[in-house]
Amino acid sequence: MRRSGAGLRVALALGAAATGLSGLAGLALAAEAPRPITIDDIMAVKRLSALQCSADGRSALYTVNSVDAKKDKRRDAVWLASLTGGEPLRLTGEDESSSAPAFSPDGRWISFLSKRGDDKLAQLWLLDRRGGEARKLGEVKGDILDYRWSPDSRTILLTKTDPVPDGPEDDKDRPRPVVVDDVLFKRDGSGFLVAESHSHLHALDVASGKATQLTPSGASDESAAEWSPDGSRIAYFVDHAMDPAAPATQWLYVMPASGGPARLVAKVPGVAGQALIWSADGRTISHLIGTASPKVAQYAQPHLARTDVATGQTQLVSSTDNLFVSQPVAMTGGRIAVIVSEDRRELPAIVDRSGKLQRVSDGALGVTVQCGEEAGSAGRAVIASSDTAPAEVYALAGGKLRALTSHNAALAQKIAWAPVRDFSTKASDGNDVHGMVTLPAGYAAGRRYPTVLWIHGGPNGQDAHGTDGYSLMRQWLSAQGYAVLSVNYRGSSGRGDAYAHTLAADWGNKDVLDLHTAVDWAVSSGLADPDRLGVGGWSYGGILTDFLIVRDNRFKAAFSGAGEGNILALFGVDEYVQQYAQEIGAPWERPDLWIKFSEPLLKADRIKTPTLFMGGTADDNVPIAGGQQMYQALRLLGVPTQLVAYPDETHGLVRPSFQRDRLERFAAWYARYLKR
Repeated sequence: MRRSGAGLRVALALGAAATGLSGLAGLALAAEAPRPITIDDIMAVKRLSALQCSADGRSALYTVNSVDAKKDKRRDAVWLASLTGGEPLRLTGEDESSSAPAFSPDGRWISFLSKRGDDKLAQLWLLDRRGGEARKLGEVKGDILDYRWSPDSRTILLTKTDPVPDGPEDDKDRPRPVVVDDVLFKRDGSGFLVAESHSHLHALDVASGKATQLTPSGASDESAAEWSPDGSRIAYFVDHAMDPAAPATQWLYVMPASGGPARLVAKVPGVAGQALIWSADGRTISHLIGTASPKVAQYAQPHLARTDVATGQTQLVSSTDNLFVSQPVAMTGGRIAVIVSEDRRELPAIVDRSGKLQRVSDGALGVTVQCGEEAGSAGRAVIASSDTAPAEVYALAGGKLRALTSHNAALAQKIAWAPVRDFSTKASDGNDVHGMVTLPAGYAAGRRYPTVLWIHGGPNGQDAHGTDGYSLMRQWLSAQGYAVLSVNYRGSSGRGDAYAHTLAADWGNKDVLDLHTAVDWAVSSGLADPDRLGVGGWSYGGILTDFLIVRDNRFKAAFSGAGEGNILALFGVDEYVQQYAQEIGAPWERPDLWIKFSEPLLKADRIKTPTLFMGGTADDNVPIAGGQQMYQALRLLGVPTQLVAYPDETHGLVRPSFQRDRLERFAAWYARYLKR
């Protein structure tokens, strides 16, 4: 989706502005840590992900991502944690990046992906839990996107791309022309989607290392493949997003595990992060489901559904209706664990066999990943963080979290984490606007501070409590002395379907009203200095920044990362042809809407705000052309501006030196215009 992260509640309506910030008084940390966060701290934070639990629920695999400053790269290492006690163990070395760990069902093997030696692409590696060195399992041609162990641990189901044919055309000095036949022909991170880019299923024999193709090559992508409990069948989705008019973009198929004809079971309105979970008897498959309405398909909140394999009938699990649920994980007894995004919080929950949903934590920490069964009193594994503690692996038992790892603990204790508090206010059309305020370093009640409206992307998704990459940017701004507003404007998740669908064919309207309302609240409540207001964001956050500065000159500095001010220029250039066709129609069908959404560039002569534009030169999500055009407009108009282009970077910056550079540049830009 375009254009792709607990405290005292402060509910101050605009009418209560005369009371100042009395509701925020006393919110400073009880005991100050040594210092506010620095860029070095941000770069040193370890990112934990890819959590996988053993069949007995007593062990968990996960990856730790860290920066290799010397080589200017990020690397993943595989770690093993015990839920019953003991220090976590690193399983892979420092010289190679290793990802996607998994246990074999029989418990003997630990598998992972890694590119080592002369490998052109990552290969599958096995570690024997009885001891010994890791060994490469065969020589797989093509890019392995996902894999699953068979129930008997003898075969691994691969989802991988077709290999590029060998031949003289592979010479870098004599590249082949790109031939396009599909409507959808670009994807961020992949570039042009040629035939070799499509993903299909293969079976890899563990004993011999031989891979056998199960689904035919062609201009489609298979994903979310899962074995049936008895290992006799495989279920998977086929992506039909190449049909821009189709709302049911994920087609569910079931095929014999040995290969052969696949049967179409159901056509499902697609969502990102899809997963398939078979029932124990193999009669139903649970999965995520979006909306059948094409116009709002891009704003669909994922819900849980069950499809009958025999009849193809799909039924929504009613307890997840109007909720944003993600990352479904199978548990025993027909239960399914999910993550619920709910008004500034990410909560673990369990859906039982009857369909009843139960939240299983108090929300003090934001849980982003979970797996496994409760191994008695040891609980089950999750990855979680809070506003004052970056991610660690925890055991969740009885609604309580117990830390199993301490990858970021020493660093966290050195930082004076800025307090993050909820606030609510009301827009002029009656909408309840919810957000969070990150207080500036050294905050004292009764003072006004330079304030930055920091806008999340998406627009689906939400600003939530926890310490991920995006919230670290808020902490970084706080350390520079700014109050930071994070607003879950209309279109965000966590507030129900209708709230998320509001933006359909109406960009830059009610979302902008909500953002203005939050700034009004910050000024009227006595926190924000009205003469030192800044705004910024990345992706849809950059797009909204462009809308804000063209309509409101009270912002004294702006940062627009991976934004666009002229949607007309990106038709056929970015990856959103399906969204355009479904939601607003083609430019020749609804030129009025295309012109409306191009307001920032077409009315750029209204902009007075000094603005910094950024983007990656290889971004096919929101191409840097959007920033280039806005930059040229402001240059011609004499408005202070700067453009920063990051070579070969896609929508999300990957190179550590570029990540550091971005932080330094937007902080310096705000300092130039907001500090005095």
